[in-house]
Amino acid sequence: MNVRYWLFVLGMGLAPFTHAESLTFQQAWQRVVAEDEQIAAGQAAEERAKALVKSHQSLLLPQVDVVASYTRLEKPVELDALALEPLSDIANTAPGQALIDFVGGEDWFVTPVSKQDVVRSSLVALWPLYTGGKVKAAGEIAKLGEAEAQALLEEVRRVRFVTLANSYYGLLLAERINQTLETTQAALSEHAAAALAREQAGQLAKVERMAMEVARDEARLKASNGRQKQAVLNNALSSLVHTEAAAPAGTLFIHRQLPPLEQLQAGLQEHPSLQVLAAKEGQARVLAKASRGLYHPNVFMYGSYHLYDNNDYAKDITPDWFVGLGVRVPLMDRSGRRNKISAADSALAEAEHLQAGTLRQLSVLLERQYSDVEQALVEYDTLQSHIELAKEALRLQERAFEEGLARSLDVVDAQQALSTAQTRQYTAAAKYVTGLAQLLALAGEQERFFHMMQTGEPVL
Repeated sequence: MNVRYWLFVLGMGLAPFTHAESLTFQQAWQRVVAEDEQIAAGQAAEERAKALVKSHQSLLLPQVDVVASYTRLEKPVELDALALEPLSDIANTAPGQALIDFVGGEDWFVTPVSKQDVVRSSLVALWPLYTGGKVKAAGEIAKLGEAEAQALLEEVRRVRFVTLANSYYGLLLAERINQTLETTQAALSEHAAAALAREQAGQLAKVERMAMEVARDEARLKASNGRQKQAVLNNALSSLVHTEAAAPAGTLFIHRQLPPLEQLQAGLQEHPSLQVLAAKEGQARVLAKASRGLYHPNVFMYGSYHLYDNNDYAKDITPDWFVGLGVRVPLMDRSGRRNKISAADSALAEAEHLQAGTLRQLSVLLERQYSDVEQALVEYDTLQSHIELAKEALRLQERAFEEGLARSLDVVDAQQALSTAQTRQYTAAAKYVTGLAQLLALAGEQERFFHMMQTGEPVL
């Protein structure tokens, strides 16, 4: 037993997990939620969608601008009264010319209208009152875009949850398999040492001893490969939880009471994929309605208020402010309104078909996943009897070998049979746990996983 113990220590204690940060699965999940880049990207997309919703709400408000301008004219604008009827006719007569000279000449009849350099500033407002439903549609599409972003974020969370479960419990499986391989290596090393002693005492043939040493060396190689695979899985988990070195603090587990299939199927209605398609369907429906609004008139109010005008002459004859009501009726345009309506209707039909098809596929996937989890549980329980049988067979072969009634290969075969049965059971447990994580994530029941993990039967 001492040999086995120290070989186990050398095999596991020198592995790169000695100084790793020990995390429960729940702690690891909290770390992923807080630091994962994909989740962070989904959260940023959700915030962007919320900002777009707020931006579209402002479309219902009037637009108010301050407009300033500077204009340089070729020459000042002037009004020559002598160039207008009837003065133009009178000016061409002798009495008219005398009159012009009497009042001060022709310049007296010239009225300045505008300076050569004109600076103006105004407050201009435009308020859409009715746009054929386009403004309302833009707001509804923005809200549906927010719902879509929320669904996509939830989809990312579920995918990362399953990814973490596969990585976390995959590493636990590797650890358990490596423990089995290390135990097998230690046992075969003891058998090889015993075989050598019996050969030296003339109680065992050389070929028997050599066969035992070959089995020992093969076990050592398998243990070495196992440690390398474990190191790779450890690095993957560490990267996932954003730490230099992480090690799972939990264990594989079995919970014998699965949630009813009908209950899980009901949760499919809230699956992110369906929520995304529902948002797409809503957007298509709104677009179809808005496309028909292209035939409707647009009604708007407008107004202006002069803030500054350096043109002393022109401002006296122009109002300081004005307001008005305008109507724009589309008669003919080049936007292809009829084709846009047809395209929007087709997009709506496409979204409806995709939604129905996706729900059916999710239902089939859920049933298959449920069956796989149940089968993994049956396999785990069935293998327990295999392990008990393999342990008893190994015990008998070891006693027979000590008494010279069995070959070394019989002991090796019995040891390998026990190792294989244990490995298969650990694998079935890992298949159960990872399948359970995927099953519950599919139904949106991730929190139930933590409860089942705490109340389940640990696999040691």
